[in-house]
Amino acid sequence: MVVRTAGNTGRYEGPAEALGEAPAREHEEGPGAVGELLGTLDAEGRRACALTLHAKTCRDTRARTERALADLSGQELGWSTEESDVLLARLVGKDSKVAPFELEGSFRALVTIALSAAEQAEDFDRARVRALRRTADALYTLRAPEFAPLRDRMDALLRREAPVTAGRLPRHLLDGLDDFGPAMRAAHEELLAGEGVAAFLGHCALLDRPRATRAWRRTAAALLGEAERGAEVVRRLLEGIAAQPEHRISDLGPWGANVRGLTGETNTSLVRGLLWASLDLPDAWVVPLAGAVALNAGTGLGGSGGTCRSRPLATAAVAVLGECGGARGEEAVQWLGRLPKHVRNRTVAKGIAKALEAVAARSGATPSTLRERGVPTLGLDGRGIREEALGAFTAELAVREPGTVALTFRGPGAGP
Repeated sequence: MVVRTAGNTGRYEGPAEALGEAPAREHEEGPGAVGELLGTLDAEGRRACALTLHAKTCRDTRARTERALADLSGQELGWSTEESDVLLARLVGKDSKVAPFELEGSFRALVTIALSAAEQAEDFDRARVRALRRTADALYTLRAPEFAPLRDRMDALLRREAPVTAGRLPRHLLDGLDDFGPAMRAAHEELLAGEGVAAFLGHCALLDRPRATRAWRRTAAALLGEAERGAEVVRRLLEGIAAQPEHRISDLGPWGANVRGLTGETNTSLVRGLLWASLDLPDAWVVPLAGAVALNAGTGLGGSGGTCRSRPLATAAVAVLGECGGARGEEAVQWLGRLPKHVRNRTVAKGIAKALEAVAARSGATPSTLRERGVPTLGLDGRGIREEALGAFTAELAVREPGTVALTFRGPGAGP
């Protein structure tokens, strides 16, 4: 790093410290002060100055730093992942350093340098870039044509494949924006380090809609087949989300409010992908786990009400149940029949009705007939009677009209 002396004192300053009042001087005396300083610095020094200027602008969006930040944004400075993360974290999330309305007014100055760092770094915070992209869609002024290049750069970044290191999940998978991701990483560290697991989960995390296409499912099935202990990975993670308590999630929306639920955005997509990938597994746990996920996610916050713990996950799980056929279809109907007792959300309720119709159409029966088939017999025969031998006696449980139950005992020598 290049440094300079402060006057004739012989004291050396780092670039961020040397920046000092250069922006103010530039504002008062005209362009040149910041550029003159930056011209004396190597890439590391320029990055340090960019971080300082960016922080200054976050604190005071009226600071005259736009020109310097724009110049630095166009330079190859060798940004690290950690430095890129710092810039992005200042803009969105619960610890952001700039208010949403201020971000809107200084979007170009603050976001451009952050995108440049993300583009040059080995990896970057995908969740925050995605949040910035949503902000660009949500705020009217940012939908103007002049911001199109920034939107395109964010889209290109989000299409970029995450680097994969053998034996380690990319950090955007099972991330720390909710409790679910860290819990699964801690509980299944060895399992998640298996060969091919990262590629499979990375594909799952791309499913940003309730239903999977055939092409997506073909790719998922191929990647699942290549993943070490792939079926167990799917099962353990679905068991985790089926038991996940609701909690406060770090929301990266443009207004930075925290919400309650089961998963953040990336992990929601990942679980959706796991649900759809599970359909191609022959295991007996597939339907019960999809049903358990639908139940946990579809139940209202606090255990009741119409606001789901996770409507996206409940909707996806119900849709997966609706894709089942044959013996699986009858089992799926049992789960679909249980859900309305706990799920009050209208959107999910409509999905349950559609799923029942889909299973019925596939089996050639009516939804009501399937529901009747799905009612547990509890050992009752066609007459509504169950008999159990108790030593020398026989106990008989009979269900009578209108819904009454009679329990009788017959001893040795008793008639039929």
